[in-house]
Amino acid sequence: MNWKQIFARKDLEGLLAEAAGEHRLHRVLGPWSLTALGVGCIIGAGIFVVTGRAAALDAGPGVILSYGIAGIGCALAALCYAEFAAMAPVAGSAYTYAYTTLGEIFAWIIGWDLILEYAMGCATVASAWTSYFNALLSTLGLHNVAAKFSNPPWSVDDTPLGYVNLPAVLLVGLITVILVLGIRESARTNASLVALKLVVVVFVIVLGVGYVNSANWTSVPVSRRHLPEEKVVPDVVKSYLKKENKLSDERAVALEPQVKAAYREPWERKEMEELVAQKRLSTADRDKRLAELASAMPQSDEDKSDVAKMLPNVAEKGKKKAIESWGLLGTMGLNRWLVPLDEATRSPFMPYGISGIMLGAAIVFFAFIGFDSISTHAEEARNPQRDVPFGILVSLCLCTLLYIAVAAVITGMVPYPDIDTKAPIANAFSQMAGGQNNPMLRGATGLIALGGLAGMTSVLLVLFLSQARVFMAMSRDGLLPEVFGTVHPKFQTPHVATMLTGTFIAATAGLTPIKTLHEMVNIGTLLAFVMVCAAVFILRFQRPAAERPFRCPIISIVAPAGIFINVLMMLFLPVDSWIRLLAWLALGMVIYFTYSQRHSHLAKHLMQEIGMPRKEITGTRFDP
Repeated sequence: MNWKQIFARKDLEGLLAEAAGEHRLHRVLGPWSLTALGVGCIIGAGIFVVTGRAAALDAGPGVILSYGIAGIGCALAALCYAEFAAMAPVAGSAYTYAYTTLGEIFAWIIGWDLILEYAMGCATVASAWTSYFNALLSTLGLHNVAAKFSNPPWSVDDTPLGYVNLPAVLLVGLITVILVLGIRESARTNASLVALKLVVVVFVIVLGVGYVNSANWTSVPVSRRHLPEEKVVPDVVKSYLKKENKLSDERAVALEPQVKAAYREPWERKEMEELVAQKRLSTADRDKRLAELASAMPQSDEDKSDVAKMLPNVAEKGKKKAIESWGLLGTMGLNRWLVPLDEATRSPFMPYGISGIMLGAAIVFFAFIGFDSISTHAEEARNPQRDVPFGILVSLCLCTLLYIAVAAVITGMVPYPDIDTKAPIANAFSQMAGGQNNPMLRGATGLIALGGLAGMTSVLLVLFLSQARVFMAMSRDGLLPEVFGTVHPKFQTPHVATMLTGTFIAATAGLTPIKTLHEMVNIGTLLAFVMVCAAVFILRFQRPAAERPFRCPIISIVAPAGIFINVLMMLFLPVDSWIRLLAWLALGMVIYFTYSQRHSHLAKHLMQEIGMPRKEITGTRFDP
């Protein structure tokens, strides 16, 4: 193995020469087009879907703080992205930055990671798109897409199984066609979608403020939070009924809420008594909640007997789920040091404690992916040294403020345990419309669903654009086959990479549950941000005299802080996400050492420098 090759770095001058070559992309994007691309990618499935899940299951109303923490982590990375994008305005984003500062092996790792980020991001958004499409159909009084053709054939929750998520597949096909036609057409389509969804987001904030009940932030009892242990109930019920030869869908559906109520009752009673003693909960609210639980508990002797036999199994399996809720920290056993901090910080606003806020930040982080995609389009910017930093920073600041406002409105309109996790914004207004018989709210539900569709479509468009350009950058360097770098002579787009990517994304979106996709995107993106912060910090020492049209302020603080916050959020992600990431990277290493290392253009250049003929270079591994 040639260690000199795998740690070899490209120089900045070489990057700029590549961007000026005959295969360069068309420079047509100005500052506001780049900002629109950023906003188009950031505001989408995150604000329309992830907000609800994080509020209901992870952070409660404290999801507002989660967005703030995730925004800070992204802002620190964004400053580093802006500096490097202005220095090297070429396609490739973090992959290119790593090649220049850390070496070829690290460039391959981050490039392979970006493929995961963008491809799974596209698939996640396409999968979520179907929920808002069905919400719009319902508002119009039309039939929803049948579950068989709107759900994947396997699930990680209680979502009904189907054959394929057909709307997602068709949407990806349409986006593929648009992207092949050209960047100008793609930018125009995106700008129209961005305008529509910004109108909807502002509409949600303005109209929703009038229906906010501050008690939903401060007075929902902490005991009403969802428990990680409750996630095992469906499996425990079905396993028990199968063992007792009583299994039927009707019986399972009837017993699940009874088991949950029986499990929660002693736990909630104890917690509420403590809150009453602390005068943080009234006795009337305690008695009301206990009455609700009593009505949901088993009534017949048979039900009582079955539920009593299942509770020990729920408690045993629930312990594992509770540990898993801490992500990698729980698996490593570090959560035992943080549990007391959780208990001390638990409140109606932060019902899941400080760990819930951090887990919420790791989850809603998905909402921020997008500003980094601007850097992948630096080669298509008219004045990249000025416009790319502008687009990155403006889009991130604008979207962070909108996210926090929407999160505040949704958690203020609906008590967090009752928030719908699939289409939270549309359903929040739908619930209000049903309760108040207000035609304006019913109309708002349809408009929000339409805005959600536009938002997610624009996210898909920009992520898809970015994916193809990462492929192209890696192909230029010889790390991937040349076909990925082919630029259409008429449309000046990487059409082959776009079509191949579209086929993969369509298949993934149609067959994979959204929760699995979402977590894979988050960990891949966080890793990319960590490496960008490290790369820019290192380059300040390697090339202190290099021209920097935009300089990240106080880099000695910003870069390490960005690394710390983003690594911390990674630690709160589930172990499964880490396993999938490591498996993906392992596959990448196999490809690198069997193909990419042999065909690397930089390696060929290094070998020529030591006198090896070019014809002897091709197809060798360059072993010394």
